Amino acid sequence: MAAEKKEEYIQIGYTALRDPKTGDYLPAVPLYIKADGDAGEAEQKVIDDIGNLLARRMKAYVDGCREAGVEV
Repeated sequence: MAAEKKEEYIQIGYTALRDPKTGDYLPAVPLYIKADGDAGEAEQKVIDDIGNLLARRMKAYVDGCREAGVEV
């Protein structure tokens, strides 16, 4: 019997459905993608992109607070 290659997966987030009756969230379930040749590179790109986006948003927030005279 040939040895089976173990597939690897990268967790990319969580998702949760809503209860149709109450509207509350049901238990969260992790989301995965198959780790192929491009997955690691794509993961790093997403990390960089979200880091840049959050940094710009934080800068806009801090600048807005300063303009309004609020100490941050």
